[in-house]
Formats: sequence, structure tokens, C-alpha cells
Amino acid sequence: MWSRLTAMLVLAVCATQALAAVEREDIIVLGADGLHFTSYKTLRSDLAERVLYLGPDEAPGDAVFIVPADYESTPLDDGGTRLHFKSGSFALMNTGAFDAEVERNDNNVYVFNSWDGVTREDGHLGKWNAPDDFASFSYTWVLPRNIDILAYEANRQGTWEKRENTLNWTGKQVNDIAFTIRYRVNPTQGSTTVAEAPAAKRRPSTAQPAQPPRARPNPAPVQLETAPSRSFDNTPVQLPEPSAESEAPSQPPTATVADASSRSVELMNVVELDNGRPQVTGEGQRVLRRLAGALASDRVQQVIIHGPSFTDSRDTGGSVAQAARVSDFLAAHGVPDDKIDIRAGERADDADGQRVQISVAPGVLLDEFSPN
Repeated sequence: MWSRLTAMLVLAVCATQALAAVEREDIIVLGADGLHFTSYKTLRSDLAERVLYLGPDEAPGDAVFIVPADYESTPLDDGGTRLHFKSGSFALMNTGAFDAEVERNDNNVYVFNSWDGVTREDGHLGKWNAPDDFASFSYTWVLPRNIDILAYEANRQGTWEKRENTLNWTGKQVNDIAFTIRYRVNPTQGSTTVAEAPAAKRRPSTAQPAQPPRARPNPAPVQLETAPSRSFDNTPVQLPEPSAESEAPSQPPTATVADASSRSVELMNVVELDNGRPQVTGEGQRVLRRLAGALASDRVQQVIIHGPSFTDSRDTGGSVAQAARVSDFLAAHGVPDDKIDIRAGERADDADGQRVQISVAPGVLLDEFSPN
């Protein structure tokens, strides 16, 4: 399993290299219990090499997916690990569970803080880069249907966007970034309580704060739509009481693929990993646009995307990442994103790594689609 989200990625540039723009994307796919997650992080720059520092509770062996794979790993005296990539870009994927970074309140309301309140001796905190700021930083949560976002804020100026089951923050020329997100976890069908996630104890931080960490106020509630970030120093505002609608039992989910006469289609070479980043190919754009036209219907009940098969378990994350990219493309072209689920492909010794399987319910919708 990957380590928890709060273990900070400290990104440093080799001193001998010229400075270059650094872009980073973090995607958190949250589980139905509100604690377990799958995380996918990418960083891109024009540098010839990069150094990535992992905290004491992280280790390369915890990662499901690291690209490029020819990195050098060096253990550090503080218990952490340094990864040296002979490339200016890399991608990592892991699974884990929130622990001390999430506070659970009444009514199954959870408060997530990405920063533990400790400022490093060099003045950095949260998600940071050195020596320059991030030219662009994108932070996204993908939510299951039983979770409602109540409020969110960041300590740096940027733009929030809430769309369906996705919450995104994007900032330009930013550094030392921290997020607070408040959300409610509603019971899923057949359950009257929200499951507790087993969580390992967090190791004590070895970094000493340059100044005593200040108490952080609760995030101010904002409308669940595009909104500017708010500072952690803003005066807190009382959150509204849960509405009767949010307290009502969850509606039964739509029919599953198993009971809706589903059918599957296999597509070749529609998505690939380009330096660790999943990209839809030129051929894939043509085929997936045609598929989206067939599935952009209120009749669609469920779409399950299985990523390419793989031979090494380290490539599980890459398979999921490619499935997620196909999902994003279909959603951007009209397929209801709340009907789409993503899965890793199968592990097989003869895996070709090029085939994506898409199951659709009801299967009759595929009558309107041809990959050729």
C-alpha cells in the first residue's frame, strides 16, 4: 500500500541544472468510507534530472507505480528516502488510508487537512517545490456517490471548481500549499453506519517547526461551484446545519452491469503512457468520440473501464491511470461521469498492455457504436 496523503513530497532541483517551469498534478480517488484512497501524482519539468524526497513513513516499495523505473533510491538518516530520477518528469501512484489528517465530527462529517501545521526549518510547508515555485499546481478529488463536499479552502490564491463528483483546485506560480476539505460520508445501501478504515499509527515528525504552528480555523463554507481560494487566516464562518435531503437515506443505486444485460467492447491503442502520463492517442480520440456519441444518453446505467493488462504488478497503477484518462475523455464528450467506474486491467504473463475493455449497461447502446 502507498503511504498516506499527508506524507509530503519534497521536490528539489539539482543545483547544476538550469531552472525550469515545474507543473504538478495530484489526483485523489476517494473510497466510499471517506478514508481509503488511490492517489496519482505527476510532475513535469524540462530539467535533465530531479530528486524526490519521501517522508519517514513512505518507501519506494509502497508504491504501486513509479515512472521512470530506473530511479536510484537512497535511505536518509531521518528515516526518509531520496529518489533520484534521470529525468525532469516522473509519475507515482499509490493506495492508502487517511489517518491523523482527517478529523471525524458528528453526523459523519469529516475534516481533511493536508498540512499537519508544522513549518520546516527552511520555511517550507505543505506541498512545496525548491528553489522555484510551481508554475502550475492542480489538486483534484474524485468522489464516490455517497460523499457530499460541504466546504473547501486553500492557503494560496487559486481557483476551485466543483463539477459533479469532482473537486479541483488550480493555482499558478504557487508554493507551500495546504488544503482543508470538509465532507460528509453518507451510509451506502444496506449499511446504517460508515465503515471505519484501519489506520496505521503516524510516526512522529522529525522536523522541528521554525515557529509554533498556529491553530487553523474551520474552512469557510462556499458554494459548490467555481470559487476563489480562501486563506487559512480568514475568519471562520459557521457551517450550515445538514439539510433534510442530506440526512435522508441514500437512494438505491442504478442497476449494476450484472443485472442490466451488459455488453463489452475491446479497444486497441486508444491510450498510452507518455513519460508516465496517460494520454489518449490520435486514433483513440477518433474511436472514443464515436463511443461517447453512443453512450451520451440518459439510457446509460453503468460504464466500467478496465485499463490495459500488464505483466508486472508495479504496473497496476499505470493501468488504472490509463483507464481514468479514458474515463475523463468520455465524460468530457457527454457520457455522464457519475455512471463511469474505472478498474485496473488483468495481470497476465502474455499481457499486451494495449487493450482497454469497456463494459456498458444496457448493452444495446453498443449497437450504435463501431470502432472502425
